Amino acid sequence: MKNKRVQNGFSLVELMIVIVITGVLVAAAVPIYQHNMELAIRSEAVASIGSIRDQLNMHYATEGSYPVAGSFTKVIGMDWNDINTGELTGKYFQDKNFKYRSYDGVEYRIKCQKNRILSHQVWIDETGHWWFDVDVEDEE
Repeated sequence: MKNKRVQNGFSLVELMIVIVITGVLVAAAVPIYQHNMELAIRSEAVASIGSIRDQLNMHYATEGSYPVAGSFTKVIGMDWNDINTGELTGKYFQDKNFKYRSYDGVEYRIKCQKNRILSHQVWIDETGHWWFDVDVEDEE
């Protein structure tokens, strides 16, 4: 009679191969996930800025100029818009993150301030030019 040894389980080499393959997949997936998170955060900022921009365009259409604000001021509670408290609050940003400035009523800037989630501010001006991932001079 021959004694046959029955092998149960995996060898060390097989386990190491699985660990290496898992590590490679994770190394590829994490940057993609982080990039997609940044895009989602920016999308929320852009959507809220778009709401503010619509209100500014309506004000310009009725008054012939944008509301003047010599320094960056909050958007909520101003008489030139119909945006109520909480309407700009989303998963990543609150109402207080959005500010507006116009020195002359002809040009303006809207910004979404960076916070613990967004590494840089998001800006737009009256021409529709956006700035991402750079800090535009902040005159607060």
